[in-house]
Amino acid sequence: MLKSLPVQLVICVIVAFLIGNHLDLTKVQFFFSLSCVIKDVLVAVLPFVIITYIASAILSLKQKAPFLIIVIMLFICLSNILAVFSSYFVGLLTLPALAGEVVNLSSVDQAITPLFSIPFPELLQPKYALLVGMAYGLFFSFFNLEDATKWALKGRDYVTLFLQKLFIPFLPVYVFGFVLKMQKEGNLGTLISNYGQVFLVMCTLIIVYIAFLYALAHRFNPTKFLQSIRTMLPAGLTGFTTMSSAATMPVTLAATEENTKDAGFTQLVIPTTVNFHLLGDALGIPLIGLAILQFSGMPLPGIEQYLIFSAYFCMAKFSTAGIPGGGVFVLVPTLQAHLGLSAEMTGLVTTIYVLQDSLFTAANVMGNGAFALVCHRFFKTIRLIRPTQVTEASA
Repeated sequence: MLKSLPVQLVICVIVAFLIGNHLDLTKVQFFFSLSCVIKDVLVAVLPFVIITYIASAILSLKQKAPFLIIVIMLFICLSNILAVFSSYFVGLLTLPALAGEVVNLSSVDQAITPLFSIPFPELLQPKYALLVGMAYGLFFSFFNLEDATKWALKGRDYVTLFLQKLFIPFLPVYVFGFVLKMQKEGNLGTLISNYGQVFLVMCTLIIVYIAFLYALAHRFNPTKFLQSIRTMLPAGLTGFTTMSSAATMPVTLAATEENTKDAGFTQLVIPTTVNFHLLGDALGIPLIGLAILQFSGMPLPGIEQYLIFSAYFCMAKFSTAGIPGGGVFVLVPTLQAHLGLSAEMTGLVTTIYVLQDSLFTAANVMGNGAFALVCHRFFKTIRLIRPTQVTEASA
């Protein structure tokens, strides 16, 4: 049980809460310095993570139906953007009413600072890494070069190995330093008490949003809606326990095939969406970030700033690593650069995200099942896929 990452993080938060006020300033600065170094290592390797994951993902689709894949990818982008903006508008409506005592995270850099740092050169900004990865994947999709695909896949394997073996084991240390700093400054208890209401809002948003997609797929027929939910629930529960959409994919495939009655379409859309279309992340991460801003006494972003954030957010989701908590790691620069969070705030967002990773994964799995149903209905309507007698009967 102690090997479970969420359990380790809970222990870190509890320990930091209990001992933070009893440690002298130098010890707190030391642990905070370790957290900063671990974060800097992640930022240094992040461009390689983004490039290899995006390139290998695009190259892996080259032998599938090209036009249908393009349309599905466009639908994934649209769905993620709609989810991100749903989170934004819900945040605007609810967070001001939920705001409790202000936590002054925006000026913590003036209080506890790191004792040391290790300078890592920024070889490539994440936004440019996104473009490089997409250009690499698209170019070699049209000009088939076997070695190019092998390099992308091998690079992806190397960065995944690095994250799994050298970064994830130190994640509790990363979280401990940031949380210890907040507790020493007197902010942690207030944040914990404030976040409970946000968690309820987020759960409600996720449930209502995904339920609406299932209802939409069945033209709000209550019988078919409930049947689809019942069919997908085992997959959602499997995702909750494994914390991996990829590991849950066999169960997701079986449940979605039963709902669509179209094995060919399901076997195309589910593997395509498993790491890209993550409704739990798209609904949850922005709301957490907005809540941290609100509780820190900082203004929520305007629509123009949030539009830029949503564009980078949705592009970054195409490079999500298939590891526990991986969805938030690639978003740290986006949260800082385009949503206005500080390093301490992104550390807190990372902690909250990993603690709720089971919930987000279950939402991702259920969301992919709903997305497949909506796409299947729409593609049959516009005759992009050939409706069979079985699929007509299931509609």
